Order: sequence, then structure tokens, then C-alpha cells
Amino acid sequence: KITEATGGLGTLAAKAEEIERWEQQANAHPYTAPADGVIPEDRFVKFLDTRKRVYSVYERYEADIRGLQKKAETAGDKLSPSDLLTAGGKLAEVFGAIRLEQMKALAELGMSESEYRDIQVAVYKTAVAADAEKQSGRMPAEAVSESMAEAAKGLDEAARAGLEAAQKEGVPGAQSVSPEDVAKLQQEMTRLGEEAGQALAVPKANVELFRKYEADIKKYAMPGLTALF
Repeated sequence: KITEATGGLGTLAAKAEEIERWEQQANAHPYTAPADGVIPEDRFVKFLDTRKRVYSVYERYEADIRGLQKKAETAGDKLSPSDLLTAGGKLAEVFGAIRLEQMKALAELGMSESEYRDIQVAVYKTAVAADAEKQSGRMPAEAVSESMAEAAKGLDEAARAGLEAAQKEGVPGAQSVSPEDVAKLQQEMTRLGEEAGQALAVPKANVELFRKYEADIKKYAMPGLTALF
């Protein structure tokens, strides 16, 4: 039963070695992240081609994956040892097959895993930015920076008025707080807003590229496995 559930240790070991060979070939391809963060369309197409190939394997196992998820949700922590072995063996088979196809695709298409992951992260960020722009007309980076700037301005005005009132009333410690201290706090808030905006910043070219290929991006998404592959 154990041998059957794990898919055969010899088979798993052989597949791991094959995956490693393809990984080495894929990662031999040089990659330097673009300084401006813009994804070249030809590289994005290779990323999508890899996703298509990975998805073709995912499709073969999708029913098994959903079945395991449903069984785990229904049974909770009451899965029998036999069920756990079977689930573990099936997951090892699924992950091995998908990982193998992913590495083969990258090696054959001339893309390193680092480049693939960078594009993957850029796609996630761009998806959020594109949706936000569609709803509000502004990119998240702009919205956050503007909100923090407005908050900093409001803080400055309120703090100065409050400080003056406290000093007039003779509130203990109020005299030790200077307008310069308030200004420093305002500057810090503005700086944090700018940093948050930079972290969320997405090149406009990436948004346009995302929208051009949005149907394919959504088509080849893999629920439950997207972050892994």
C-alpha cells in the first residue's frame, strides 16, 4: 500500500533527477532584471507559453486535486493513515509532473526561473493596478501617495493648532514640542507615502501588456497552485 501510495520511490527519485537536469538548463540562460521594470513583450509571450504548457499538465490532474481538497475539507483532521498516504502519493505525482513540464518549458524557451518569477510577480502587481485603475481611474501608487500627502498636510495643520492651544493653556510638556518637531513628523509621513507609492508602482506599459493578454492570463491560472507554478 505504501509503495502504491507514494507512486514508487524509484519513480519519484528518477523524476527528481530529471527535473534537476532541466532546472540547470533553464537557469543557465542569463537574465538581468530591467531597470525600468517594463516587461518586454517577447519575454512575456514566452512566460505565457510556459504557463500554457504547465496548465496542460494541471488539467490532467485538476479533478484529482479538487477531489483531494474536497476530501480534506470534509474529513478535517480525521483522514485515515491510508487516506493520508494516498493523498501524499498523489500530490507528489502531481507536483512532480507539473514541475517537470515547467522546467522543460523554461529550458526549451530560453528563460531562467528567476526571470519567470519576476514576470509572475509583475503580473500579480499589474493585475491589481489595472483593476484599481478601472474602478477609480487612478493607479494604486498614485492613490496611496496622494492620500498620505493629504494626511500629512492635515496632520500638520491640526498638530500646529493643537500645539498652540496646549501651550496657551499651559499643558505640561507642550512647551518642549516645537513647530520643527511637527514639521519632521509631517515629512516622515510624506516620505512613507512616497515609499509606499514606489512599492506599488507599475509601469503603464505593463498595464497595457496585461490588458492585451488578460484573457490568456486568466485562462491559464491554476487555482490553488498559481503561486507555486
